[in-house]
Amino acid sequence: MKAYQILKHFFLSFITKYEQHQQRKGPQKLQTRLFRAYLLVAIIVLISFSFFFYEYVSSILISNEESALSALNASILEQVDSVINDLDITSANINYSSLMSDNLDSSFNLEITETNLPHLADLFVTINGSDIKADQINLFDLKGNEVKVGMITNTARVDLKKLDWFETVKELNGLKLISDPYHSGAYAQSSASSDWFISVYRTYSNQYGRKVGVIETVKRCKNLFKSAISYEKKNKESAAIYIYSESGTLVYPYSIPDSEKQALSYYYDKIPTLKENSLVRNPFTKEREHLAYAQSMYSKWTYVTVQKESIILRPVANLSMILFGVVLAILGVAVSISYYVSRNLTRPVMQLKKIIQDMDLDTLGQGNEETYHPYYIELDELYHDFEAMSRKLKISLNELIDSRQQELKSRTLALQSQTNPHFYYNTLSCIIVLAENRKNDEVVTLCKNLTQIMRYITDHSSQSVPLREEMEYVEKYLYCMKVRYQSSLNCNLSIDERLLDLSVPKLIIQPLVENAIKYGTDCIPPWTITVTGTLYDDRWQIDVIDSGNGFTADAIQMIQERIALADANPGMPELKIDGLGIVNVYMRWKIYCREHTIFEVGNTPQGHGIVSIGCKCNHRD
Repeated sequence: MKAYQILKHFFLSFITKYEQHQQRKGPQKLQTRLFRAYLLVAIIVLISFSFFFYEYVSSILISNEESALSALNASILEQVDSVINDLDITSANINYSSLMSDNLDSSFNLEITETNLPHLADLFVTINGSDIKADQINLFDLKGNEVKVGMITNTARVDLKKLDWFETVKELNGLKLISDPYHSGAYAQSSASSDWFISVYRTYSNQYGRKVGVIETVKRCKNLFKSAISYEKKNKESAAIYIYSESGTLVYPYSIPDSEKQALSYYYDKIPTLKENSLVRNPFTKEREHLAYAQSMYSKWTYVTVQKESIILRPVANLSMILFGVVLAILGVAVSISYYVSRNLTRPVMQLKKIIQDMDLDTLGQGNEETYHPYYIELDELYHDFEAMSRKLKISLNELIDSRQQELKSRTLALQSQTNPHFYYNTLSCIIVLAENRKNDEVVTLCKNLTQIMRYITDHSSQSVPLREEMEYVEKYLYCMKVRYQSSLNCNLSIDERLLDLSVPKLIIQPLVENAIKYGTDCIPPWTITVTGTLYDDRWQIDVIDSGNGFTADAIQMIQERIALADANPGMPELKIDGLGIVNVYMRWKIYCREHTIFEVGNTPQGHGIVSIGCKCNHRD
């Protein structure tokens, strides 16, 4: 149940984060979303199966291993206790043998001499039996005499005070004492060899129950722990076996250094807090380990078996690798199926997308029933709705084009028809003055120019003229202004001959010249108006420069704001009775050149006002 909750929480968290990620990424292709959705379902199913499979098999393996550890403990405990019991029984048989009375003196004390050695040796061999329960039998009297029978057979003198176990055995009053493993060369056939042994001690009493000696039965550790040693040799990755004495001393393994024995006391110290089978984490290796223990009621020894969880779960890990390969193969199949399904679902959509991409103004409203073959009813309905919308859009677009053309024509005529009436007032005033001064030739010339100007303005047969014609109109306009200002006004016109045949909107240069005269004469005369036309590699440009004080920063900012407003709100411009204005000129020029427009307002390095109008190359000739 806990695993289910963890898996549920993981999937919900994963799906939530995945959706948030997709929202941040924005819209995606339908095929991609479908492919990922199908693939995600396959991955979730496979991961869920793998997770539950791993958990289920792992729990079975752990349960079986814990049972095996408990059974191993019981088996080793039984075999070791059996060997210790044989040692104990041997010492008890010696103690209760009636034949031992021959070795007592007149005071019924144990008497060990060289002469009774053969008799004791025969007796010990008989009691020990043919299966040799004890590898060595030693008998001590209270005077320090010792008889040895077994691996070594002789008599000797010993200092009982140096035997640290002797007084403890006497105090036990006939109960057995089991020693810890000890390393000794006392029973070696040569001085170069030694071995590990464990001894069982018991006091020897005469027929009156008085303690007159001590019996020691000795067993090699390799024979005592034969079952544990055999198990470890047989199994390369066997469980670790530890046996502790009643005092907590490590009895097995017996031949390791004391520092390692002290470290391995961790398991014995941990036992009071554990169940019979428990999971622990080794503080030294940091690995998870499964521990089982049992305590012998006979020897009081504690038997502990420990197996690493990584070894227990190795079969499922190996199987998981095989399963991983199978999962990859299944994922490969799932990827292919997901791609095939998503592609079949999105193919009609992609066909419809291509039809839409290939559609332009010329093919708008034309059907594609012969090239489009939808696989699904919904997409077929969507296509027919799109075709109906395309036909309606074609009709609306034609109407819009007609309306737009009429609007552009009306806008151009409206902008073209704006002319400063003060120009006419001032020119008529100049004619009156010239007539009063009887300057008939100047009056005739001025009237001719004014007549030609009026005809140029009122001719609506064409909205565009060659630049040559526009500049002739500008020259006539400047002649009229020269008559008015006389020597205070100077004019310089310099246009590249290659530009004179270019087509431009009518009345596109004169408003700029008019603006230059209006704001360039606000200083001490003489005043100069310069009009230059230059052809560059990437553009052609006409600059109208005055000799006044130039545009102020506020004036430039206001013009730029009005131009930005005009770009943001295209439509009929506001008419001004006092002239066309720079913004109106910009709008006419923008309608004519569109994205190739060049229009700049600023000051020259000398501080005079300059307005530049032009067009990028390869646009209009």
